[in-house]
Amino acid sequence: MKRRRASQMRRREKFVMIAGSVMVLTAVSAAGVTVYQNSQSVPQEENILDFSVLEEEDSAQTQNREVENYTSKNDIGELDYDPYYVQQDALLNDSQQDTAQNSSPAAEEGLQAESMPEPNEVTQQAENVGYAEYDTVNGNAVARKETERTAAESEGESQTQTAEEAALEAVANAMQEERNLHFDENTDLNWPVVGNVLLNYSMDKTVYFQTLQQYKYNPAIVIGAVQGTNIACAADGIVKAVYNDPQTGTTVVMNLGNGYELTYGQLTDVSVEEGELVESGVYIGKVAAPTKYYAKEGTNVYLKLTKEQEPVNPLDFLG
Repeated sequence: MKRRRASQMRRREKFVMIAGSVMVLTAVSAAGVTVYQNSQSVPQEENILDFSVLEEEDSAQTQNREVENYTSKNDIGELDYDPYYVQQDALLNDSQQDTAQNSSPAAEEGLQAESMPEPNEVTQQAENVGYAEYDTVNGNAVARKETERTAAESEGESQTQTAEEAALEAVANAMQEERNLHFDENTDLNWPVVGNVLLNYSMDKTVYFQTLQQYKYNPAIVIGAVQGTNIACAADGIVKAVYNDPQTGTTVVMNLGNGYELTYGQLTDVSVEEGELVESGVYIGKVAAPTKYYAKEGTNVYLKLTKEQEPVNPLDFLG
């Protein structure tokens, strides 16, 4: 019994499912047919441009322009002359007649008399513009020269000549003094300051620099000194250069003659100038604080002697 009931239930369910599917398919088909019929009943629009209307409008505008041009020509009319130019010609003729009447000999003499200034007036005008002379015969101011400008130019030229002459004289004196300078291997140097040699001259082997913490060649000697001590000139010489150097600070270079030069470093308050002849023993400056390259070595004077730009040991010449 149970099996029969179950089989009957299954049959009913299949029937219901089949009937529902048929109904759904029928409804979908009916809807599709309706949509197709409606689409067939609507007429399709044709996207066609009609240029004939534009052509008609262009032809109508062209005809209107021709009519307007024709009308304007007929309204203005053709004239053999222009009233404006006729009037201008008349005015020009009147002005020419007035000019001819005023150009008579008497009128010309009167104009010359009016335009020609009096001699005193012209002289005053010439003086006002700064001219030095005046030609009374021709009645014209002669621009021979302007006193103020000439004076300024002459003064400027004289000053330039004076400066040039002074420079040439200084060069000549320096050259003469250089000829008089004499320094050789038998000449002695004076100590610029009293102190111990902190770093010796050494170009054949390296020496140790405490501040730099390295070994290097030394083309000069470094003399220990108290800051602010006067530095004396070690030999007669002409100041060749005064400049600042990162390593040696304020530096003075002197020409000793015969190719010898002496360089002083670590200076302050320099009292000599380039081109100046300085005798031995004269103070050229004071001892400055050491640069960062000699911070651990302490306050010192840098002294370098060269011959033809090659380093020479200053200790061989210091007495």
